[in-house]
Parts: sequence; C-alpha cells; structure tokens
Amino acid sequence: MTVDNLIAVLGWCMVINFGLMLFWVLAIWLMPNVVYRSQALVTSMSREDLDRTMYRLIGQFKFAVVIFNLAPYLALRIVFE
Repeated sequence: MTVDNLIAVLGWCMVINFGLMLFWVLAIWLMPNVVYRSQALVTSMSREDLDRTMYRLIGQFKFAVVIFNLAPYLALRIVFE
C-alpha cells in the first residue's frame, strides 16, 4: 500500500466515522423516546443514566476518531505532501 492509498483510506474512514457519529447524535436529538425504548428492551437503565451514558460514549467515539483517523491523516498529509 502506498502512502497516497493510506491517506485516502484514512480520509474515507474519517468521513464514515464522523457520518456514523452524526447519525448517532441526530438519532438521540430527534428521536430520544425511540432510542430510550429500544435500549430499555436490553438494559434496565433510567432515562438520566442512559442520557449520560450516550453522551459519554459519543465523546469517547469522537476522541477515538480524532486519535486514530484524523491525527494520522493530518500527519501523513503534512509529511508527504
């Protein structure tokens, strides 16, 4: 795999991951009752605990995307272009 291919793969991974995160945030924002009811089928969390957990997981996901997609992408773009 060439460096150009790696830059392209990291770029598309970042786009896909941020798209998934946007979908997740919009689902929680626009359909909070549907999200809560679907999660209530598999967990016994209160609404407040579920909200805290979702926001914490979104933050962790965003951090992982930045560390594993954005940082290497920018580093490769800076060094090789």
